[in-house]
Amino acid sequence: ATGRVTFGDTAQTGDITFTTATPATTDGAAIFAVQATAGGGKIVLDDAGAATALAGGSSVINLTAGTAGITAASANNAFAEIATTGATVTLNTTGTIGVNANRIQFADNTSTAQQRVVIGATDQASNVSLDGLGTLTLGGVTGNTTGNTVVDVTARTGLNVDGTLTTGTGTIVLGADLTAAGAGDDGTGTLTLLTGSSVTSANTTTSAITLRGADIDLAGTGAVSETGAAGGVVVRGSVVSRAMSLGGANAAVTGVNLTDAELALISTTATGRVTFGDTAQTGDITFTTATPAT
Repeated sequence: ATGRVTFGDTAQTGDITFTTATPATTDGAAIFAVQATAGGGKIVLDDAGAATALAGGSSVINLTAGTAGITAASANNAFAEIATTGATVTLNTTGTIGVNANRIQFADNTSTAQQRVVIGATDQASNVSLDGLGTLTLGGVTGNTTGNTVVDVTARTGLNVDGTLTTGTGTIVLGADLTAAGAGDDGTGTLTLLTGSSVTSANTTTSAITLRGADIDLAGTGAVSETGAAGGVVVRGSVVSRAMSLGGANAAVTGVNLTDAELALISTTATGRVTFGDTAQTGDITFTTATPAT
């Protein structure tokens, strides 16, 4: 259980494909796949439209791919690319990690101590597209400050940010209670920024950071920071009909509730912008003694 199974090495340039695989026959043994990071190889996760592509049991999983990235062979579906109750899933590549039509999908795991997805610790991706088939926890995303990583993460129920997420000038979209296509799911799922966590982008568009969910919960020492000139933070419900309460009590409406304390954690530059809702919003937006722009 304290051992490790490794596929490839730092010279590997050939593709490594996991197809409905269970590599660790000893429960808890670590699973590593390793390629030359400057080589043209990729790691392919193939659920074959039938089962989890890489079933890790209780193992930690660490995938380091070449410049062709970490890819999902199947379009978004009901089967995970990765599932584990191990502590972490670490993904490193200078290529892409999924694309929006073929996201790297994760099995449902409500524990913030398990299947924590950590990206870019050694090599930073150009694009990160992930999806949780239930609840998903991000343990940290380090973007490429030169290539400027674009991050787009959806989860069917809860999406937890429990670490530092930074992308250079790449945009960030974080959405709970969403399908992999970015549509509202069933009205259950909170986007949660846990204590000490942060989300930062220096993108200069008005939607540099987008936060979505059936509700949104920002912990007291968390921070959502848009540092690019004229850049913005957008707050939206998972569906356009969900109400928003800004500055009021934490459960004032069935929808997105951000108290004054939570609003104070969202910041932009002086030329930036904070947007609540969009041109499709039909749910009420209520400001109650609110100070939204910090």
